[in-house]
Amino acid sequence: MGAVTYGTTPINSGDVLLVIQMQGAQISAVNDSTYGKGITGDGRVNGYLNNAQLLAGNMEYVVAANSVGLSGGTVNLVSATINSYKNADFSTDGQYRYQVIRVASYNNLVLGANISAPAWNGISGGVIVIYASGNIDLNGKTISAAAAGFRGGAGIVMAGAPGLLKTDFVTASSSTTNGSKGEGIAGMPRFINNNNTLLDNGAALEGYPGGSFAAGAPGNAGGGGTDGNPTSNNENSGGGGGSNGGPGGKGGNSWSSNIVVGGEPGAIFAQAGITRLVMGGGGGAGTTNNATGTPGGGIASSGAAGGGIVLLYAGTFTNTGTIDVSGGSANNTVLNDGGGGGGAGGSVVIKGGSGLNGITVYANGGNGGNNDGGGSGPHGPGGGGGGGLIYANMPLNAASSANGGIHGTTNGGISYNSLSGAGGIFLQNQIITPPVLCLPLPLNFLYLSAIRNNNIQLDWQVNNETGIQSYTIERSFNGIDFVPAGNMGARSSGTGHYSFIDLTPITAGDIFYRVKAIKANGEGLYSAIATVKGTAGSRNFFVTPNPANDLASLTVTSADGGMATVRLMDISGRVVWQFRQQINRGINVLRLQPLQVLHNGVYLLQYNGGQISRKTVLAIEH
Repeated sequence: MGAVTYGTTPINSGDVLLVIQMQGAQISAVNDSTYGKGITGDGRVNGYLNNAQLLAGNMEYVVAANSVGLSGGTVNLVSATINSYKNADFSTDGQYRYQVIRVASYNNLVLGANISAPAWNGISGGVIVIYASGNIDLNGKTISAAAAGFRGGAGIVMAGAPGLLKTDFVTASSSTTNGSKGEGIAGMPRFINNNNTLLDNGAALEGYPGGSFAAGAPGNAGGGGTDGNPTSNNENSGGGGGSNGGPGGKGGNSWSSNIVVGGEPGAIFAQAGITRLVMGGGGGAGTTNNATGTPGGGIASSGAAGGGIVLLYAGTFTNTGTIDVSGGSANNTVLNDGGGGGGAGGSVVIKGGSGLNGITVYANGGNGGNNDGGGSGPHGPGGGGGGGLIYANMPLNAASSANGGIHGTTNGGISYNSLSGAGGIFLQNQIITPPVLCLPLPLNFLYLSAIRNNNIQLDWQVNNETGIQSYTIERSFNGIDFVPAGNMGARSSGTGHYSFIDLTPITAGDIFYRVKAIKANGEGLYSAIATVKGTAGSRNFFVTPNPANDLASLTVTSADGGMATVRLMDISGRVVWQFRQQINRGINVLRLQPLQVLHNGVYLLQYNGGQISRKTVLAIEH
């Protein structure tokens, strides 16, 4: 793997990684109606070849077997990948790109701010993945990968060239006519709309076989406009919309000649599913010779970016929140030039045990670009982007949508044969199993107890301990301000029991303890707080030994005596056994039995008698 492009946390052994093939599809580059998918018959000149080299969308979760620093290196995996993945630069095919994303897993998570995916840059970005075994509190925040997916083709002013035809579906960028195709699963064009600035990858990186200009739509990217008069590039048509779950719309007709030469819409990703996802295709650029609109230089005629990918898994969700992977809308400041195509909506997968009805998800296509004709009559507007994909295992908020983007308009508010994108895929009540089940559970504290003897003994038990490096025991005398009381190395055995003796001089007041589990990368997870009551009552109620094997005793100091009830309950609240016993004034030692018939685990011991009503945790370890 190369150096980290986003984030500052290296990969550590035991980390969960998402491997996802972002780009990887072959196309037919023949300059006729078979461009793209290699066949005719559906009226669209777009698509990709469904063959063994179609890797786009492959994805799975894996576990790192070693650490890799921020500068990159080789990561070994606990188990081999199931799918094939490939990185390759543009040559006879468009570029192939996969990325490896470290998944930060949580017990519980509260969103304190909005989260935005880094924009796709041709190598990495465009994806957010969050996993929590417990609850995710969305806290009214937004998780956004809107317009963070495949980028639009850049509008660039061209003066035209001889020898080209208004029926061309693919031409080279060096031909100085037509509009650029968008970016998608089949590759990256030479000229890219990089956040409203022109990115030129250079003549050696044309990006698509046969060329990166004209109306044919490669993969799920929108095609650029083919000009109605290629010799002068002055009969401007609109760019096609990108696609994903739903198809984008075709770009509008050429100025003056009114010929149907607008950019073709990208093809839907037909292989899409819960475990195979792609980003929304970028829109194609309209043709431009006057460089109108803001920004100048023809950039205003660019296609817009598609939406990215959000993967969200939790035990439960609370509070409302928004997930937005909508495609971007093209520029509306163009005058007498072609408009760009809208970006397609991205992809979302959500799984949770409850609370999904509070989540609003948008995977809408972006709108095609408008132009006002500049007083010289209609010019081709851009096509709308297609809707994205939404998969959820329970119903989402009713406002959620994966609609297609609206076509652009031109002089007089007409569509001029530009088309809107179609709606995408929106499926609820789906069975979402792998890849989410591949995620290991994060560390879980089963219990923490603190008992005052001559000193104070702390005992705690954890499971899912893999990846934990050490524990820090923290002490507080007010329950708010904690300081370290000691450290212990972790065994990283999966499940572990630990004991620690605090030799700090005993105070008369209460003492509070908590334990912090620390991973190799410095991330920490806290236990619940255990309280040791002040000395006046510290000897009134305790169990020893704890954890217990077959025998244990409960010591109770009673001021008045009387009949008492002792109950032992498991973690579900079920009473395992109970007994009643006469208690004398003063110190009473009650034998707890039969412990040998109980399973290993954590139990709650409850005592009610006289003026005393107390509870404590009892751990059983045979």
